This record gives sequence, C-alpha cells and structure tokens, in this order.
Amino acid sequence: MSQMYRLIFFLMVLAGPTNAFSQERMIGFEMWSGGEIEKPSNIRYPEVDFKFGYKNRHRIKGPFDWKNPKTGETLKVYERSRFSKKSGKEIKQLWTITNKGQCLGRVFDSRKNRQITNGCKFPLGKWEAGESRTFTSDYYDKSRGRYQREKTIRIIELGKDETDCLKFKWKATQNGSSIDNNIYEYCYRRGLVRVNGKERF
Repeated sequence: MSQMYRLIFFLMVLAGPTNAFSQERMIGFEMWSGGEIEKPSNIRYPEVDFKFGYKNRHRIKGPFDWKNPKTGETLKVYERSRFSKKSGKEIKQLWTITNKGQCLGRVFDSRKNRQITNGCKFPLGKWEAGESRTFTSDYYDKSRGRYQREKTIRIIELGKDETDCLKFKWKATQNGSSIDNNIYEYCYRRGLVRVNGKERF
C-alpha cells in the first residue's frame, strides 16, 4: 500500500504545477477594436471609428445593422476596410461576435461577395495559453455556391492581463487542405500590429 501512496503523491506533484501555473485570460473586444477596456467580461457593441496598421490604412467603423441576404437574419456588425493596391479598390468586410461569444468573425467579404456564418478570426472571452479551438464556418458565394471551412485558433502568447499584447495562430482548412495560415499580433489601443511578424499588411 505504501508504494501505491508514493505513486499517487508523485503523480500529484507532476500534475500540480500545470494546474497552478496555467495561464487564463479574458480577451476583450477592445483588443480588436482599439478601444478602452472597461468591462472585459461583458460582451457589448461599443461605438468604434478606429484606424490602425501601417500608415493607418485600415479602418474599423460601427456598429450598424446588416441583414444577411441568404439567411434573412439581421446582425449588428462592424465594417473593416482597407484600400488594396493589387485590386485597385477598397476591400470591405463585415464582422460580428460569433460562436456564442468565443470569436469575432466575418459575416461578409467584398472579395467574391462572400456571406459567412459562424466565421472566426479573433478569439473572445476566456482563453488559456496554448489553447486551440476549431469552428466550422458556412460560406456562400455566387461562383461556388455553398461550402464549409474549418477555422482553428491557437493561442501563442497570452500575457498576464487584458491589456497585454496577444499573439495567436489562425488556420483555415477545407476538406483537409490548408487554405490560409497566419500569425496575428494585437496590442491594447493599437489593434492589429503584425501579420506573420510584419508591420506592413
């Protein structure tokens, strides 16, 4: 019996530090929108008019009501926009809180006029360091019709509190094949600051 007790004690010692030092943090909406964090535990839709990124080329503005033309559902959304030199026009995306408050995700992308349900591009709420979650997003566009993609977010750097910078990996797959794979870094009151380590994005 004494050997059994020693084994149990040894396993508890091994497990103890993992539980004691596991990092958990509330990721607030304002990390994405560049606003002042007031109540990071509350999901809300504050007024936003925020420019960010290299030479402030990106902008988030909202919220406003938008009706999904495919589902008929009216959502409260934010417009994120930037001018694309490649296409010679402004690219617009509509974002909202998705997946029961676990994410911010796109519901519309002007590229191919995609409509998206359960999109996930930014983690919200309580997450742990190293944690990974996967979500299924439904897409629709005229050229391809309906299809699905899996979105996975893995936390790389969480920081100690809600004002520390956040770093995570975002991956999109379709039928097991990788479609997109990026590392995003967000900082308090600055929003998105780096994509794949680069400040020009």
